[in-house]
Amino acid sequence: MSPVPCAASAVLRVLLVCALAPFSAGADAQVHKCVDRSGKVVYLQSPCPAGAKSEPVKQRVSPAPASSAAASEGAAKGEKAGKAAKSGPKSTAELEQEFRKRQTGEQEAAKKQQEELAQSKQKEQNCTNARSQLAGLEAGGRQMRFNEKGERSFLDDAQIEQEKAKARQSVAQFCK
Repeated sequence: MSPVPCAASAVLRVLLVCALAPFSAGADAQVHKCVDRSGKVVYLQSPCPAGAKSEPVKQRVSPAPASSAAASEGAAKGEKAGKAAKSGPKSTAELEQEFRKRQTGEQEAAKKQQEELAQSKQKEQNCTNARSQLAGLEAGGRQMRFNEKGERSFLDDAQIEQEKAKARQSVAQFCK
């Protein structure tokens, strides 16, 4: 290996560390609450100047707000929800479990919606086919069908009326 790529690699690492250093400093910054002699309150990231009361402010990350679905589930459970609220904040495992339940419920709802959409499209297609068949029969003229041997056979008037009755039943069934 030549020394040039190693030197270039070291320079890139130093530049990367220097570029990211300002961002990491903000994450660890301590906030101080300063009260001066006149009672004015000021919050600073550096210690308070001389002559001012200084106390560090504890930074706390608040938990994520409960979703409306989780809130409605909790209200529906009644006494269990009251006990859970009294016991304090939920553990990570409990939050994960609730998240998984919501996710499963959403997936089931999406699947059900897709099935209903597919059924409605199928019903619409069946309706269109039934109306088309009825319109062809009512248009008049000679009607032909293929028998089991694959030969053409023409329908007489009684058979055409039977076919029309079947087509009307199909229209009534699929076109509600």
